[in-house]
Amino acid sequence: MNKQIFVVAELTAQKGKFDELKQIFENLATETRKEKGAVEYFFIEDQNKPNTLLSIERWENPDEEAKHWKTAHLKKALDAASKILVDNKAIIHKGFQII
Repeated sequence: MNKQIFVVAELTAQKGKFDELKQIFENLATETRKEKGAVEYFFIEDQNKPNTLLSIERWENPDEEAKHWKTAHLKKALDAASKILVDNKAIIHKGFQII
């Protein structure tokens, strides 16, 4: 499938761990931007939720996005982040542009 896929992930750090979370995902973004198929990959600080980052991703197609989940740098980041994320998880949304 050649349709671009978009991913938005919400990542909330435990109190006092936000800077650590930002560093983990800054390193991840640097490596991910080198991946084939990564069109856009960046993070924003949520102004409505303290200690929360939103990952904004756009991939050439779902196959390239699926390969991203198997990379060593993503596995390393998720392992490190799981120790400081609220409830040890991220909220992830995936989809195709419709409008």
